[in-house]
Amino acid sequence: MQLTLIGLAVAAVASAQTVPLQPCQDPNFPACNVIQLPAPEDPYASYRVPKPPTVPKWTAFVKSLSEEAAYPWANLAAMPGPADGGATPGLANAKGAAWGTKENAATEVYTCPAGKWALTFDDGPVLTDRSLAILKANKVVGTYFLVGSAIVNNATHAQYVKDIYDNGHQIALHSWSHRPISLQSTDAVISELFLNILAIYKVIGKVPRYYRPAYSAIDDRVRYILKSMGLRPVIWNMESLDAAVGTTAPAGIDITGLVTVEKAVAHVKTIFKEKTDPRWNYFPGTPDATGRNTYEGFLSLEHDINDDEIKVAEQVVAFAAQSGYESVYVNACDQIMPGADFYLDDNSALVQFIKTINLPLTAADLEPFTGSFAANPAGGAAVGGVVATGGGAVASKTGSAAVTATGGAAVSTTKSSGLRSAVALVASAISFLFI
Repeated sequence: MQLTLIGLAVAAVASAQTVPLQPCQDPNFPACNVIQLPAPEDPYASYRVPKPPTVPKWTAFVKSLSEEAAYPWANLAAMPGPADGGATPGLANAKGAAWGTKENAATEVYTCPAGKWALTFDDGPVLTDRSLAILKANKVVGTYFLVGSAIVNNATHAQYVKDIYDNGHQIALHSWSHRPISLQSTDAVISELFLNILAIYKVIGKVPRYYRPAYSAIDDRVRYILKSMGLRPVIWNMESLDAAVGTTAPAGIDITGLVTVEKAVAHVKTIFKEKTDPRWNYFPGTPDATGRNTYEGFLSLEHDINDDEIKVAEQVVAFAAQSGYESVYVNACDQIMPGADFYLDDNSALVQFIKTINLPLTAADLEPFTGSFAANPAGGAAVGGVVATGGGAVASKTGSAAVTATGGAAVSTTKSSGLRSAVALVASAISFLFI
């Protein structure tokens, strides 16, 4: 679940509430088979998937998109820690420079313009049919950060991805395995992103532009990889604590004791009133009398993988709809790339490369790569040196929530329908190699 690294221990307690995934039914992604871990590390521990394989050709391609040949592309080893290389607060890849700081200029999308509210859902698709119904009932729009291994888990989940797309909501990336990405090797970071992309592309034929790191674990190396690929990182400035229901509230906030649905909803209302979330005071804002950064717009974090989270969403979404704030998608809050669409242009370097990847991966795909790619200094999102913004949903053009008469989000007139035929199936496929 998308919690802070500080909350890993708290999240483990909540794992019993999580809807378990079933063994994968998609032969294209053998790496999504569920494995049992010896000890809980977070709410995903009960159905963790194997780490993705590293694919030298993918890494070489991403390097070819880089503007800085001198960038340290060293295959950094994961930091020692709990079972999956997790970190404890205060270490190099945890708090500090891993999140927004003045030093790294906060390149993430983390808030929205004044009077705008972007509702986001992480970790699906699981109970996505219910969250979609909540958005429709309240005539607002949402952005879904989807986990690749959950998408290919079964046909129902894949249908949910199509439902999000067909109803005009924004689809974004949230990694393949939901591991802290800043703690993985450079090759593994790229594999996490590519497999996440492929899982979505296989359903809607689009490559999402926006990415939210699991546990908000991001550092300058990951930021640079994303930039090279033409992707944009997203955090948030309002956390409902829906994923912490049933656990002890973290210190320093407006609630104490066990987090309940009611307390989580009240927490959101307090943040709205005070214009600040004490747990997310790391990004630039307008300081109040106590030195806390305040914001006139919100980018909020919700989840939709268990019943408690759905109960919180029912009330939070209704409150947002009645708040007087305009409902927008995440791309409407992007100050670094204003006007960017949900998805990369179909002619971009990254999308063209994604079309060449065979699923399942073959032995040739996994062999060490010694070739080269033509330099593309403009990056993965560029076409002819110009950032491409075509092909997204209608509402992304204006940054506002276009809503149909029936309450659903407006559907783009330029979307492709069904699956793209560019991804070929290879009969002689082998299973993924795990790292």
